[in-house]
Amino acid sequence: MLQPLQISTGTIAADTSILSSIAIILGAFFVVYQIRQDKAMLEASVRQADANAQQVKLTMQQVNQNSNLATIDLVMRIYEVANSMEVQRSYTTVLRTALKSYDDFERLSEEKQLAFYQVASLFESLGFLVEKGYLKAETIDDMFATRTAWEMTEPFVLGTRKKFAAEDYYYFFEKLHNRLSALPDRQPGQA
Repeated sequence: MLQPLQISTGTIAADTSILSSIAIILGAFFVVYQIRQDKAMLEASVRQADANAQQVKLTMQQVNQNSNLATIDLVMRIYEVANSMEVQRSYTTVLRTALKSYDDFERLSEEKQLAFYQVASLFESLGFLVEKGYLKAETIDDMFATRTAWEMTEPFVLGTRKKFAAEDYYYFFEKLHNRLSALPDRQPGQA
């Protein structure tokens, strides 16, 4: 005959207490294990972030190098144009003409007038490149006699603006001149 199972409250309380203690111990082991896993994941994330930061730094160095190379290429192309015989002739013509007024310009031969257009257009392009941040004003100051070019072409530029009622003729040339005039006197090659 089977005897009925007798369970006392004291036994249940003791067993529950033991099970509860085991659950707490197992929970503590799980928490420690999870903290170690989280720490390992955090360390891996930090290493990945450091690698990403290093990659960004290297990428920025590459971008700067590419930008510097592009600027050098641009400067060399400008030199090619500015040192061409045609531009040199035009510049010499402008220097020798020494305009006093726009009327003097209008009395010049077509060839000499074109020399003024060519020189002013060259410096307009340079001024545009400086204004848009492709070149530094100091670089142009080192490369060209911008102030002299402005002084020699100013009657032509101002007269052209007046004749055609447009203030934007050779706008960037004038801005470049004004910017370079505001720089302290420097020796070539000084930054």
